[in-house]
Amino acid sequence: MLKEKMPQVLRAAVPSGSDGIFSISSLFSASLFLFLLSPLAQAAGLDNDMASPLLTEEPAATTVNPIKAQLSRLGVTGSFRTGYWSSNRLYDDVEGVGTASAWLKLEKKLDNGIGLFAEAYSAREDLRSDGNTRSSMREMYIETRQGDFDFRIGRQIIAWGRTDRLNPTDNLTPRDARLMAADIDEDRFGSLAAKASWNLTANDSLTLVLLPEFQANKSYSKYTEVTPTANNQWAIKYDQSGKAIDWSISYYDGYDISSDLSSTGLYQHYRIKVFGMDIATTVGSNRFAMESAYTQTQDMNGTDENIKNPFLYTVFGVEHDFGNNTSGIIQIFNRHVFNYTTAISDTGRLHDIFSSQLDRNQDGISIRIAKKWMNETLETELAGSTLLERNGYSLRPRVTYLWSDSIKLLAGYEYYEGNSNTYYGYLKKNNTLFMELRYFY
Repeated sequence: MLKEKMPQVLRAAVPSGSDGIFSISSLFSASLFLFLLSPLAQAAGLDNDMASPLLTEEPAATTVNPIKAQLSRLGVTGSFRTGYWSSNRLYDDVEGVGTASAWLKLEKKLDNGIGLFAEAYSAREDLRSDGNTRSSMREMYIETRQGDFDFRIGRQIIAWGRTDRLNPTDNLTPRDARLMAADIDEDRFGSLAAKASWNLTANDSLTLVLLPEFQANKSYSKYTEVTPTANNQWAIKYDQSGKAIDWSISYYDGYDISSDLSSTGLYQHYRIKVFGMDIATTVGSNRFAMESAYTQTQDMNGTDENIKNPFLYTVFGVEHDFGNNTSGIIQIFNRHVFNYTTAISDTGRLHDIFSSQLDRNQDGISIRIAKKWMNETLETELAGSTLLERNGYSLRPRVTYLWSDSIKLLAGYEYYEGNSNTYYGYLKKNNTLFMELRYFY
């Protein structure tokens, strides 16, 4: 009853004429208040006769939010969010960060067969006066189908790979590691691209991607980044899906979205060529997947310690369905560096840490266990990874509770530990406990 009335109450809580951030904050404060009030009212035994007019239950036909219904007809959805983070993701000593953000998505199919899609967010990542404000258009593109061909043009996220979260072939669009987002993959953002897919059969397709714009991975750093100006990048992929064995082969020719640290303290991006493949199949309650990519760099002979050597990155994983809404994934990964040499300078060693090339072979294990409870309204997850040659690991427990169709609660902890010569050790300043409340409209 309270939850059915919540959208009207939330709108009433937002002061007219206030700016966006304070409106969002007020809205979420009201949402949290009602969230806490609801079980108290139920425990007190309030019924329709005893409740105030605001809480009086109306017939189902009149409880539909007309604004939400209109937005749905227009193809508009999104969420307001507020949360608390014990630390930000800027490798500093700032603690106790309050956040507020608005996410908007447009997904509409026009009568002429053209589809429109856009997704953006605006966020205040620290509600204090000197906090961080950011906004981004993650994707904005149009798409259509003509016979056996699918076309898409605009800013888009193109994610390749069949293994779980560790994807050697995922080289086309970047991530923003600074974004305080509770969901995996929300840190992705798109690049301007034209994509054409030829559906050869119901299961086979050939995809060509042209990328006239270069976008790099983003993370906080004291080093200056040099972005390439020539952006003639392209990729091609043959994919088979929907049969007993799914597989693909791919090729990418463009700039590396991960940077190299130069001897002069600059982040630079060099051109690479990536030959990739993936394969997956399901046998009983198990899903087996493997993904591998060989990357040619501009230092094929390994003579420049500030440019990545050519390398082979491979991931093999097994996912098991235990039943009762419980699943687990274990993966092993290996990075083999060709023409390996030990870096001599300090910047060379730091470059190798960031590039996972400090050793000839870097081996590791990743795990993820997930279970859903209470009619799938509560989901718990534990994910982590560790290196075998060096002391370094990460852990990420996470809980999600769907309070209603409009309210979701999330909480988790990101923990990194390792020696100073591992990337996990470098990320220790980003250890953080987070909690987030989302209202979907």
